[in-house]
This record gives sequence, structure tokens and C-alpha cells, in this order.
Amino acid sequence: MVKLVYKYFLKRHMRKLLNISLLTFALFLQGCVVSNPVYDNFAKCVTSKNTKIYGTYWCHNCTKQKKLFAEAFQYIDYIECDPGGERAQPEVCLKKGIQAYPTWEFSDGSRVEGVMPLEKIAEKTNCKLEDEGVVK
Repeated sequence: MVKLVYKYFLKRHMRKLLNISLLTFALFLQGCVVSNPVYDNFAKCVTSKNTKIYGTYWCHNCTKQKKLFAEAFQYIDYIECDPGGERAQPEVCLKKGIQAYPTWEFSDGSRVEGVMPLEKIAEKTNCKLEDEGVVK
């Protein structure tokens, strides 16, 4: 009888313990996202070169582009083109004739549509993308 009660108790509470452990681990992982100083400096340099990116909150490729910068995307001059987006500036996008997302606009007036690898952005802006002391 004691064995049966123990088995029932263990089975019932192990599930709760497992769920709590998984939730704790997920919260731990979420808190581990830290900014990378290399990308921070790169993003700040890109913005200082009068480079902008036009996009929308619902655009899949815009999300891909943001993920390449990770947390450093906060330093990029991003213009939200959808009126329903946060800090939307659709009038700027219309005035500039933006037709595809994302669209990068560089200080020389040139534009590139679509996701750009960070190395290509570095080439266009003359900003250094460094990784562990090695300039890419």
C-alpha cells in the first residue's frame, strides 16, 4: 500500500517538477541574450554613415535582417513603412518610393533591396565588422 501511494505521489509531482524545471530553463535562456559589442559598434558606425533601412513589422526578410544584427539592431536607423507598425513613417517610405522590404539606402543614394549580409553592408559603408580581433 505504501509503495502504491509513493508511486502515485512521485508520478504526480514529477510532472509538476519537470514543468517547473523546463519553465525555469526557458526563462534562463531568454535572459542570456546579451548584446555583442562588435555588432553594437558596427551598427553605430553604419548609422553614422547615414545608412537607413526601410521595412515593415510583418516582413519576413526584415526579421531575418534584424536577426543578423541581433540586439545591435537598436542602433540601426530603421524606418517602419506600415502605418500599423510601431513608430510608423509611411509618408517617408512613400516619398522615397520604397517598393520592397527591406530596402537599404546608403549615403551615396544607392539602394539595395532584400536581406544583406553584414559583410556586404560593411563594404558599402566602410565600417569594420570585427570578430575576436580579426577584421572581416
